[in-house]
Amino acid sequence: MSFYNTYRPRTLEEIDNEQVRKLIASLLSKKKEDLPHAYFLTGPRGIGKTTTARIIAKLFNCVTPKKTGEPCGDCDMCKKIGEGKAIDVLEIDAASNTGVDNIRDIKDKILLAPVEAKWKIYIIDEVHMLSIGAFNALLKTLEEPPKHAVFILATTDPHKVPQTIQSRCLILQFKKPTMKELLDSLRRIVKGEGFQATDDALHIIAEFSDGSFRDAVKLLEQASLESQEITEETVRKILSLPEHQQVLSFIQYIQKQNAPELIQQIDDLKKQGVDIKDFYEQLIKYLHRMLIERVMTSDHQLWNLHDLRRLLETLLRFHQTIRGNVFPDLALELAILEYITTTTSPPQNASSLSRSSSRKQEDEQQSSQKQSTQKTQQDKLQSLSLEKLAEHWNDVIQEVKSRNHSVSAVLRSTRPKSVEHGIVTIEAFYKFHKEKLDEPQAKDAIAGTIKTLFGEQPTIDIVLGKKGV
Repeated sequence: MSFYNTYRPRTLEEIDNEQVRKLIASLLSKKKEDLPHAYFLTGPRGIGKTTTARIIAKLFNCVTPKKTGEPCGDCDMCKKIGEGKAIDVLEIDAASNTGVDNIRDIKDKILLAPVEAKWKIYIIDEVHMLSIGAFNALLKTLEEPPKHAVFILATTDPHKVPQTIQSRCLILQFKKPTMKELLDSLRRIVKGEGFQATDDALHIIAEFSDGSFRDAVKLLEQASLESQEITEETVRKILSLPEHQQVLSFIQYIQKQNAPELIQQIDDLKKQGVDIKDFYEQLIKYLHRMLIERVMTSDHQLWNLHDLRRLLETLLRFHQTIRGNVFPDLALELAILEYITTTTSPPQNASSLSRSSSRKQEDEQQSSQKQSTQKTQQDKLQSLSLEKLAEHWNDVIQEVKSRNHSVSAVLRSTRPKSVEHGIVTIEAFYKFHKEKLDEPQAKDAIAGTIKTLFGEQPTIDIVLGKKGV
C-alpha cells in the first residue's frame, strides 16, 4: 500500500494541519443531532479534504468515541470508513457523475434508512463539476434532508459552486499547511518506515509540493525507492532540480547582462537533464526572496530594486507560456532577452556605490520609469478602437481558448466597453464572471491575445454591468 494511504490520518489528533484540526474539534462540543447536516470543504488539492470528510463521517458513526467525542479510529465502523468500505458512507466523484440523474438517484436512495451505521453519509468530491441541473436537484435534497443523512461536499474551486448550495452548508475553508506541518508529516512517515532522510532533503520535498500533503508524501515515497538514505542529492536527481549554485550563477549573469553566457547555461541545463520549467520556477522563487530581502533591509549593496522588480515582472509575464510550452528553453531565453534588451540602465558594481549615490540613482530611475510608463499608457493602442475590438470580439474569444479554455468560455458572456489610454475595459454581467476574469492569469491571457491579434499589449480592466444597458 502506498505511503499516502498507509499514513492517511485516521483520527483527529493525527491530522498534521493545525487549522483543519481546530475546525473539526469545534464540532465536538455539540450532540450529533445538533450538528449541521451539510458541510462544504474547500481548499487547494492534496491538502486533506477527503481525509477530513472521512473523519467527519467517523465522528457521526464511531461506535466507541473518546470522552471528548472524537472518533476512536479503531472500531469496526471507523476502519470501514477509513478504507472506503462502509455501506452507509458513499464517496462520489462528481467529475464522473455530473448529471441530474446521478443526483436524483442519490435523492431516492437517501430516503432509505442506514444499513449498519446510525448516519448515512454522502461525500461528493469535486462537487464543482456538477451540471446546473444536478446542482438544482442537490439543492432540493439539501433543503429537505432526512434526519439520518449528512452531506459533505469537497471542491478546489468554490467559486464554481452556486451560493444557494454553499449557503446550506457549514463552510470549512482549508488553508495550505505551513512548512513545519509538512515536515512533521514527512518525518512521521520516515520514522514509521525506518529509513533515513536529511532535513535538507525533506525541506526540498516540502517546498516542491507547494502545500500539498499528497504530493509531498508521493515524492518521499519515490525517493525512498531510490535509496534508504534520502539526501538532497537524491531528491534533486528525482525531481531534475537545478543546484542552488546554478540558479545563483544564472542570476549573476542576468545582472551582468551577459546574454551569450545565459544562453550557454540554458543549453548546459538541458544537457544535464534539468527540467527547464522547474528551473524557471526556482529562479522566480529565488528572485522573490531577493526582492523581499531588498525591501525589508534596504540594503543598497543588493540588486537595484527597480531592476529586480522589472525582472520578476518579465518572468511572471512569460510564466503562463512556459508551463504549456513544448520548447520551455526557448521561452526562458525569450524572457531573459526581453529583460536585457529593454534594460534602461547599464549593469554596475553595486558594492562600489555609496548608499547615498545608490539611493539618488534609484530615485532618478523610478522617476524616469514613472514618466515613461505614463507616456507609454497614453500612446498605447492608438490603432485599436472600441469599434474594431467589438467587431473582432469573437476572434479574441477563439484565440483566448488556446491559452485558457475556461476564460474563453466566460468571455462569451461579456462585451468590450471601452478602449482608452492603453486600457481595455470589459463588461461582465455576473459577479462570478467578473471575479473569474479579475484573476491575474485571466487578465494575462486576454492581454496576450489582444497583443497577438492587434500588436499592442493593453491593461485589462473588468467592470460589472447590467444586461440590456
